[in-house]
Amino acid sequence: MRILEWNINHRLGRSKSNMPEWVADVIRGKDADIVILTECCNRILNWETEKNKAFAPNKYLVFTSNNNQGNQNDVTIAIKKEKIEVLYSKSFFSKGHKVPDHLQLKCRWKENEQEFTVVGMRIHAMISDEQKYKQFDMVINDLKEEKVVIIGGDFNNNRRSYCKKDKWNLKGIDEYLDGEYIRITPEGSSIYRDVDTEDDYCFAEDHFFVKGIKNIDVKPYDRNFVDRDKGIYKWGSDFQAKDGWEKPENKIPDPYPDHAILEAEFIV
Repeated sequence: MRILEWNINHRLGRSKSNMPEWVADVIRGKDADIVILTECCNRILNWETEKNKAFAPNKYLVFTSNNNQGNQNDVTIAIKKEKIEVLYSKSFFSKGHKVPDHLQLKCRWKENEQEFTVVGMRIHAMISDEQKYKQFDMVINDLKEEKVVIIGGDFNNNRRSYCKKDKWNLKGIDEYLDGEYIRITPEGSSIYRDVDTEDDYCFAEDHFFVKGIKNIDVKPYDRNFVDRDKGIYKWGSDFQAKDGWEKPENKIPDPYPDHAILEAEFIV
């Protein structure tokens, strides 16, 4: 089972701009069995058109959360229907940043009838570390009875080198999960600059959390899409200027993706 997760940076459609058409080309070229897209929004005028281009109706079933009324971004999950049967879908309504952007599908792998749950989620960025743990806890608790789970998303955690106790960092998240889930994170950074894992500036925010699966092959974070528009991605594989993200001109504008693509293969 090949799974892809990608934050596509719609930011509630505030730019009032169309998303780049090549995003659908990149997704289609990956040909994944499951695609999780976070931070998408139907206020992007060409979103429905590009979604249909990315996921041919004869090939994929496509599910999207509906947080429009809550003024939040959505999660989209596409399932390759020749391989996977969808039993039901579920989402939390994330009004007021009280719960994460979230979409959950109960599925069955047709080849061996194995049931599993796939979750796409995004922990909100501009909230406290305590609130982030509460958002994660809501999802984990809802999955207590599920034996095979794959969670993919953007978790807006602190950089790798930040390990202060009780803060929303990778060490704290792993301790919180206490072995119930395996965290699957490639080397390097998924946002901001493209740096080595040992770099103090290394932010790995896109992960898979997996329960009940042992055979996993995670791919390196993929930033190759920057070649699609060198005017926008003017720093190459870096998603910002090297002197920081404080100035608007140092950021990738929405709705152009500013996260690396996360990919892995699982055997269920």
